[in-house]
Amino acid sequence: MPKKEPSIGYYLIALLHEAGLIKSVWTTNFDDLCRDAAIKTNNTVIDINLDSVERIIRPMSNEELLLVKLHGDYKYGPLKNTDEELLKQDEIFRNRMVDYLNDKHLIVTGYSGRDQSVMDALKESYSKKGSGRLYWCGYGHIVPQPVQELLELARKNGRAAYYIPTDGFDKLMISLAKVVCLNNQPLTLKFEEYLKGEKNLLVRTPFKIEKARLVL
Repeated sequence: MPKKEPSIGYYLIALLHEAGLIKSVWTTNFDDLCRDAAIKTNNTVIDINLDSVERIIRPMSNEELLLVKLHGDYKYGPLKNTDEELLKQDEIFRNRMVDYLNDKHLIVTGYSGRDQSVMDALKESYSKKGSGRLYWCGYGHIVPQPVQELLELARKNGRAAYYIPTDGFDKLMISLAKVVCLNNQPLTLKFEEYLKGEKNLLVRTPFKIEKARLVL
């Protein structure tokens, strides 16, 4: 089977990293699409998984894109038939995620919240007061119950949390990149180059943040 090529959304993640908008990517996917896109666009990516857990506590650099592979319930769930060292590594990942989101904004896309373990970690983070906002970009207008509960929990603890209906990952990345690169000529040229052959994704779709009452 031929290796799958990254879609435009992954290339635009790399572009948004160059623009300073995206510092890290936390994914439950097993593929290497994000890493491959970063490498092909000459971005330095730090790939982190259970085999390289020590990298997650290294000082962050603006020149590096942090790619953390969570792997869903395999990552955060009750690990069985594993040694003590692996369990400790898993706890380091969880604690780092909880602390990381305290003062950093999180954009969720392409994820429905089905992994109970990942959602538990997010709930732990947003049950604490902090300055990091949550933008849950779902597909369509129907908000899954676990997502609604997370948004309400975050707001209850004074955190800004929004559900944003979208038409999918690639179109969301195009919308973000179009705005971020607007006044940056070098990035605009890269953006336009990536868009070649993607005309079917350029149909304008509604994009708005629903107003939310914050409980402070």
